[in-house]
This record gives sequence, C-alpha cells and structure tokens, in this order.
Amino acid sequence: MKSIINFLLLISLQVCCHQFPEYPDHDHVHKDKNPHKHHKLPLAEERQKYLNYHKIVSSNSEFAFRFYQEIASDAAAKNIFFSPFSISTAFALLTLGAKSETKNQIHKTLAFNLSDIEERKIHEGFQQLINGLSHPSSKAQLNIGNALFIEESLKLLAKFLEDAKMFYEAEGFSTNFSVPRLVKKQINDYVGNKTHGKIPHAIEHLDSNTVMVLVNYIFFKASWENPFDTRLTRKKDFFVDANTTVEIDLMRHTDYYNIFRDQDLSCWVVEIPYKGDVTALFILPDEGKLEHVEAALVTETLSKWTTSLTYKNINLHFPKFTISTSYNVKDLLQRMGVTAVFNDTSDLSGITGECNLKVSKAIHKTMLNVHESGTEAAATTVVQFMLRSARIKPSLFIIFDRPFLMISMAKSTGSIIFLGRIMNPAEE
Repeated sequence: MKSIINFLLLISLQVCCHQFPEYPDHDHVHKDKNPHKHHKLPLAEERQKYLNYHKIVSSNSEFAFRFYQEIASDAAAKNIFFSPFSISTAFALLTLGAKSETKNQIHKTLAFNLSDIEERKIHEGFQQLINGLSHPSSKAQLNIGNALFIEESLKLLAKFLEDAKMFYEAEGFSTNFSVPRLVKKQINDYVGNKTHGKIPHAIEHLDSNTVMVLVNYIFFKASWENPFDTRLTRKKDFFVDANTTVEIDLMRHTDYYNIFRDQDLSCWVVEIPYKGDVTALFILPDEGKLEHVEAALVTETLSKWTTSLTYKNINLHFPKFTISTSYNVKDLLQRMGVTAVFNDTSDLSGITGECNLKVSKAIHKTMLNVHESGTEAAATTVVQFMLRSARIKPSLFIIFDRPFLMISMAKSTGSIIFLGRIMNPAEE
C-alpha cells in the first residue's frame, strides 16, 4: 500500500466595498506555466537562485519551530501535527497583496529579513521550492498547487493575479458566493479531487460575506524505503506518562538506519526514509526529557542532528497509529506578532486596490496515519477574510514506546513539510 500525504490551504476573503469594477475572466488563471522556467540560466544566476531558496528553507524552518512552540504551550499533553510549509506558503502568497505594517508583520513572523533578502527573491524562492518539490523522483509523488475561488463581481488587481500565477502557480475560478451551499460543494469537490478523497469536507462553514477562497494543497504519495513486516506487528504498551499506559500496535524491523544519540539533549534520532526525495526524522527523548528536547527545537539543533547521523544496524520498534488535530492559526499568529492583517488596520490593498480586506479566520486541520507500508496524512488550513470593522544481529534496540517527535522533510532541500509530536498514538 502506498503512503499518501495531502495538504490543503484555504483562504476565504470578505470585502467591505459595494461597487466592484468589472473583473476579467479568471476561470483557470494559471493554465499556462512560465514558458521561461526551464531555460538554462547563467551560472551566477543559478547560484543566486540556489542561495535564495536556501534562505527560504532556513526561514521556513525557523518559523516551523516557533509555531510549534506556540502550539506546544497550549497542548502540554496532546498530539501535535501540522504543515509549516503549507502555512508559510499561504501567508507568503498573501504578502503579494499586503502593504505597510500588515506586510511587515507577516514577513517578520515568517522569519524573512528584507535587509538580507529582497522581497521578490522571497517569492522566487517559494517558486523554486514549489516547482522542485512538485517534481521529485519517480519513486515519490509530491504535488503542490494553489487555487483562487473568486466572487464573480469582485475585481482583483491584475498584478496580484499575475504574481500569484507566476510565483505560486495559482489557478482561478469565477464563483457565485451568493449561494454558499454551491460554493462549498465546488470547493470541496475540487479539494477532494486534488487530495484523492482524503479531504472530502474542506469547508464546513462559509461566512456570509466571503468573496474569495484560496486553496493550497500538497499531495504526497510514497512508501517506506524499508517497509515493516505486518507479521511482526504486536500489541504492546505505550507509556504516555507516569500514570497513563495505552495499548498500541507496535511494528518491528531490524535493518540499517541512520541514527544519532544526542547526549546533550538525552534523546535518540532515527531517520526512517521514504522512497524518493522525502525522509522523516523521529526523535525519542529519554524518559522525562521531552520538554527539554522540545525547548531545543531550533534550526541549529536540526542541523546538528542531520549532520551527525551514522549508519547502524538496529532493532527498531515503532508504533502504528492514526491521529487528527485542529489549530486556530489566527490566535497562534497573533501571539507571534501578526495582528494587523486580522483587524481594521489591515492593508491588503495590493489585492483589490483598496484597504477593504482583513482576515477573520485561520484554521489548520490535519490527519496522520502511520502503518507498515508508509504514511497517510491530510491537512487543511482555512483562512477567512471579512469586512474591516538478513542481517547482522543488532546490539541496539530503539523502542518508540513513549512520547516522541517527528520531522518530515525533502532530502534535496531540507524543507520541513511536516512537524509533530506524538503524545498518545491511541488517541485519534
């Protein structure tokens, strides 16, 4: 069975003006790809592009760990799983239409320093990442895309549409938001198709003043490089904490893995790769050391782990589980410093030409399923804008029978695609 990972981002917008200029036909805005993106670039330009997207990767990692800390501060004993790449891509796209303090706050929270990288280079970096991640090896499938569902009477600035198409490969659909039931069906059908049925109900509720929804999806399909043998899976205890034990299915596999024992943080790091360009790090803190490891989740720690891995033969025991999560991204981002875009000082005039939009909601939902063959996961982020007002016998056993962390990323770029904490694999 192949593993499937689906990511989704939805942005719905509401506007305060009553008269909209004529809007051009945007029923499939991005059908044509950039005709120049495959042309051979001079070496110096290629090097600069390489540096730009690595700056984006570094910023995305910093944002991922800061966002994780915000979630963890409210979820001391809960599972955590989200897509930092989906959230950062969504709000980076949003900055195409943001201005003044609204844009500055988003850039700062996403860890973009405009004294270190030009604004256009940020979007070019995302363009490269989206294009690169969407074309991995034939052993893995990872598709990323965006779509705009736009109220048919609403006119968006041509510049915003062109940039959204060029940098984020966004396609557009003219939509009649006066019939919310039909709009929800249109968007849910679109998302369901893009995520192969993994997210059939992306939108549960649509605010009455919504005039645009932006969808960002990621679809991933791959298998573990070394699948677990289903015949070896056994019922075992998982120790959630000193007072809580749950029974889980514990998978088992003896093989060579890249591992690292971090003595400073008192944890094991095990890389379990997928076939293709995606891999996953699973971090197992010693008993009582989970918070210590979480506090050290920064880009430097990740770099130390990835560069310290050594290839060793181990007997790996790993849980089979399914979890789901939901986060209020608006509240989390406000705590991180993004406030203007959510209130009446919002300046998103680069979208419509007027200061008439603000974000009213931002929700991120996920599902994760880990099994013998690989991983299945789905994520949805909903943001609404409204009116301003045969082997050698191993000597080492690593048993994931207590809370652990996970980081899934692209091998070629180091981009973090998923980040999570499994406190209780039996809690769906």
